[in-house]
Amino acid sequence: MTNQIKILHLEDEETDADLVRLTLNRANLSAEIMVVDNKQTYMDALHDFTPDVILSDHSLPSFNSEEALNLFLQTGRPIPFILVTANISEEYAVSILKAGAHDYILKDSLQQLPSAIIGSLKKIESALNLEKEKELKVKEKTGAVITAQEKERSKMGNELLENINQILAASNLYIDCAISDEAKRMDFMLSSKKYILMAIDEIKKISQVIMPPTMGVIGLLDSLNNLIDHHHPKRQMNFITEWNGFNEYTTNDNLKLSIYRIVQEQLNNILLHSNAENAWFSLKQTDEFIELLIKDDGVGFNLSEDVNGVGLQNINTRAEMHDGVMHLESAPGKGCTLSVQFPL
Repeated sequence: MTNQIKILHLEDEETDADLVRLTLNRANLSAEIMVVDNKQTYMDALHDFTPDVILSDHSLPSFNSEEALNLFLQTGRPIPFILVTANISEEYAVSILKAGAHDYILKDSLQQLPSAIIGSLKKIESALNLEKEKELKVKEKTGAVITAQEKERSKMGNELLENINQILAASNLYIDCAISDEAKRMDFMLSSKKYILMAIDEIKKISQVIMPPTMGVIGLLDSLNNLIDHHHPKRQMNFITEWNGFNEYTTNDNLKLSIYRIVQEQLNNILLHSNAENAWFSLKQTDEFIELLIKDDGVGFNLSEDVNGVGLQNINTRAEMHDGVMHLESAPGKGCTLSVQFPL
């Protein structure tokens, strides 16, 4: 809010315009006021004068406050529109507030006008600040997702270079041996085939991470079962799944994809860090929410120290994108429980 407020006053009675000016002066409200009394000058002033506040009488010759409000709303400017008029019905007052006016003041209560102007300006300023905060949070969420994606791409690149490249190199070596050694050619070719099949299997695993599943074709639950079944830890780990009344047809694809990615992220966390023997995956649906629950009986961690990883930030971001709430429970030696509730 600037030191001097620019006020556009739509009023055809000079005496009433002077009373408004006097009221604002008495309240020490510094204002530059432009008074207009017809539609054309009002429209010109909206564009050229660029007011901070609009005050409007209800009834003018061939023009009224409802038309003035509609013209103002078309500009899309976030400034107060305040009706300053003689007695009007309560029904009309309510209707014009619903239509987009910020307040109304009766002319026999002009002493309320300065506080109405200041209050409306502060309310709009607060709303704009809140909108900026929301935009900042969206940027932060987007940044977290991009960071996670870049991390995943880097991981996939390393797997392609270090794992699949080595498997294919071994296969190529056996083919070279088969070419040069006719006696053992069949053995070398069979060994080469084994490594090629290993490479194909690894590529399938990587494609599941890089490419989102087609939920509309195989559904979320089948996608989750495939995801869990195709993850083979170096040592034996039991995976227990429980899907309670989840309805594929009442859940949109974006939410299903987010649930899939959250399970994928937490499954990787369990395989990499938990040293668990068992992991449980649960998805249930009620009339009020969808709840995803993932827990393990692994080593756990200290919540006060280890909750700032990119993986958990990415899970929380995906939950918030659907107004979901993430809750995490863990302690050293106590495993980890992750729950996410999405409202319906």
